[in-house]
Amino acid sequence: MALSQSVFRFSLYRTLLVTACLTTIVGAPPALTQTTDSKITKKKFTPSMDVSLGLFGQLTPTRTPITTMRETNGVDITQITQGTSPSAGVLGTFHQSIKPWLGYNVNLGYSRFSESYSLGHTFVPDQPSMVSPPSSFSQGSIGTNMYETTIAYVVQGPKARQFTTFAQFGGGGLWFLPTTDLKAYNEQVRAAMLFGVGMNYKFSEHFGIRAEYRGLFYKNPDFAYTINLAPINKMFTVTNQPTISVVYTFGGEKK
Repeated sequence: MALSQSVFRFSLYRTLLVTACLTTIVGAPPALTQTTDSKITKKKFTPSMDVSLGLFGQLTPTRTPITTMRETNGVDITQITQGTSPSAGVLGTFHQSIKPWLGYNVNLGYSRFSESYSLGHTFVPDQPSMVSPPSSFSQGSIGTNMYETTIAYVVQGPKARQFTTFAQFGGGGLWFLPTTDLKAYNEQVRAAMLFGVGMNYKFSEHFGIRAEYRGLFYKNPDFAYTINLAPINKMFTVTNQPTISVVYTFGGEKK
């Protein structure tokens, strides 16, 4: 009888001991996880702001469309030219981030160039003739100041250490003021679409450099007739602006 009680007590003791060990083992991971989680510091996004000042090259391709019209005794041929001289300009940008991947730009730009226009017309008869076909040609060039005010969404792309990439898309207005006649009726305002991609490189916490391609899509100004009787051409065009800027950053992401 005593031996049976001893065996029973030993079995009970062993059962309690095993149960306690299993409880400790099973309960340890949550406690360990809680301890580990408490030591992890999460990143808190803080909207950043930066301002930049840069120089750009303004490159606008010349357009020379040709149209033909069939007449009863020949063909009318018309060619017009719309061109802009290459130039340089300055660009100021204010950028603010809204989310880690999204922000916006406010841009102010200025450049000066010459707008060139031409209009050629000739009639080619069906029957060969000793008389030269009637034709006409006129052209003109106008010095122009262009001011840009645009706003664009900025989407952040891949980044690595000091490098960050981005793309932007937006719009605004372009103000064209001729340099030869500053009367108010000669000013032209055009709606413009802005698009582009770029890259930032940080030298330090606050200073960096930005290289980007900017494109402006708009309709050409048509103030030519009011100045020197040059032909009016107002076709849609794209101005390319490769830009290099110095950037100063306020704030940023903190832990």
